[in-house]
Amino acid sequence: MKGRVAVCKEHSKPFVIEEYEVQALEPGSILLEMKQAGICGSDLHYWRGDLTNVKLPKSGRVMGHEGFGTVHSLGKGVNRDSLGKSLREGDRVVHTAIFPCNHCHMCLKSMENLCINRPLPAAGVHPYFTGTFGDFLYLPPLHPVFKAPDSLPDEVLAPINCATGTVTNGLISAGATQGQTIVIIGAGGLGLTATAVAKDMGADQVIVLDRLENRLQLALAFGADEIINIEHYYTVESRLEKVKALTNQRGADIVIELVGKPDLLTEGIPMLDNGGTFLEIGDIVAGGKAEIDPSLLLMGKRIIGSLMYPAHLIPRMMDFLERNLEKRPFASLVSHKFPLSDINHAFAEAEWDSRQTEVTRAVLIP
Repeated sequence: MKGRVAVCKEHSKPFVIEEYEVQALEPGSILLEMKQAGICGSDLHYWRGDLTNVKLPKSGRVMGHEGFGTVHSLGKGVNRDSLGKSLREGDRVVHTAIFPCNHCHMCLKSMENLCINRPLPAAGVHPYFTGTFGDFLYLPPLHPVFKAPDSLPDEVLAPINCATGTVTNGLISAGATQGQTIVIIGAGGLGLTATAVAKDMGADQVIVLDRLENRLQLALAFGADEIINIEHYYTVESRLEKVKALTNQRGADIVIELVGKPDLLTEGIPMLDNGGTFLEIGDIVAGGKAEIDPSLLLMGKRIIGSLMYPAHLIPRMMDFLERNLEKRPFASLVSHKFPLSDINHAFAEAEWDSRQTEVTRAVLIP
């Protein structure tokens, strides 16, 4: 039996679909049959070549990390998921998108999302199916995997192991709790999810900024109390003034940056109330520069970053989705679907660096 994978051979060049034989599973491993794979902003960054600290192997790299699949086959000794629930072929599962080394000091502290030795295998190297942009995905022994509840439809499962996990861990790290005001910069898939998660955590007021009106209207459906279209408030000063007006001149308890523009750090810190937290998630490209006024930090304002999530949060995120499934339009997060064979068109449609796009989240379906 063979399976396809989408390989990035050169930055900003079309993907190449390659086929490999599915190998016999080693004991403890799992082979997933992919059902949906999300195109994340970090995938676009890597494809463009923005992530200069992550080198592209000569043989290319199998792309994709977000998505879900069903159990195709189980290696010897595997019959339960990471919570001890019975697992068998055909079950829908959500795996952690981070493939940690499991032995560095961060992994040993259960902070595998900050693993310092994350393996990034090249294309054409065993076990071949190392990214979600393919027919199959190989999970090595002990890799965290969780059976999805029957109550959650396929349409809401794909973003769990990236978008949902990333913003949930970030909000926890920032100390999100009841009664707060939270400003979210960016209403793409991450921003819309962050809006729903913040309201679920008890935020009293969520303010969302974006330039696309359709995304802002969707943010209202995800729980936003106020929206700010930056096409109407097109200066930094006018946006700060608007946020202050909406918060009785206090500012926000948390400001989340989900766009990936360094200058939003400069813009976001003045939006904070004293003691507030600026949460950086979107700016994953190394080398960016931003100017800040250090005196603002003397009033207890702090800056933190958050990358992905630890594995133990996945069950919590599925519980969150079950609680809010009837309340929020999670299925609408995926705005566009493409067959795997049409991956180059999918990336062209999802591209946002030099143009506006109507895509909130695109998924590939093998």
